[in-house]
Amino acid sequence: MGMRVCVLSSGSIGNATIIETDETCLLIDSGLTLKKLQELIKTQGFDENKIEHMLITHEHSDHIKGAGVAIRKWHLEVWGTEKTLDAMYRKNILREGYERVRAVRKNVWYEIGDLLVMPVRISHDAVDPVGYFFKHGDKSLVYMTDTGYCTGDILKEIANADAYIFETNHNVEMLQMCDRPWMLKQRILSDVGHLSNEDAAYALSQLIGDRTKHIFLAHLSQDANLPDLAMMTVEFILKEEKVNLDRLKLHMTYPLAPSNVVQL
Repeated sequence: MGMRVCVLSSGSIGNATIIETDETCLLIDSGLTLKKLQELIKTQGFDENKIEHMLITHEHSDHIKGAGVAIRKWHLEVWGTEKTLDAMYRKNILREGYERVRAVRKNVWYEIGDLLVMPVRISHDAVDPVGYFFKHGDKSLVYMTDTGYCTGDILKEIANADAYIFETNHNVEMLQMCDRPWMLKQRILSDVGHLSNEDAAYALSQLIGDRTKHIFLAHLSQDANLPDLAMMTVEFILKEEKVNLDRLKLHMTYPLAPSNVVQL
């Protein structure tokens, strides 16, 4: 099977991604109601009863507000940094005494079934946010959203993966003109906010290598971006940076609707 990947929902309404191999099935985050999560999982041909783990990126509500119900429904093992797990306890998403919680550290590889997983540092206004780098056999996948910037050392660490789920949150001009409060706009544009279409494209131009085949454009703002605009901007900049798009497939992600299912 290799790795089968689907971004079930992406954006400020709620985030969840499913990854499945022959032996392992896991979710990254769950900011959805259990009913909606089950619907999306079934729609895309996955079996909810195979899910055994949930990896948490950070404690913002659009990533965890549905996590507790899903964790208890499927008796999932929960993985996250110690500070993120503590924040989930404070929010009553996790309950004291829940025995299947695993604290992880950045830049350390962990075995989760037949997957190797490494938490990766990102820059966001959460207590200890991370992205995740997955390896399964000779295939690799990077999940990185909710970050204000990507430093050179991070880009080097995650370069030339087979697939990326990567944030293209906003168009700067649309963000500046939308009705959001000024303070929120400043937060989004800051180093602990979200990547613009342009910044994401330039980062991707440094990441894409001869192995890279799939890129999911993720966490699009509903007020300050458009799917066609994000796709057009990324394609234009990648071409400008001499990236060969003939062997790349760009996939759009959506709020409360699933992406394409990609087999790696």
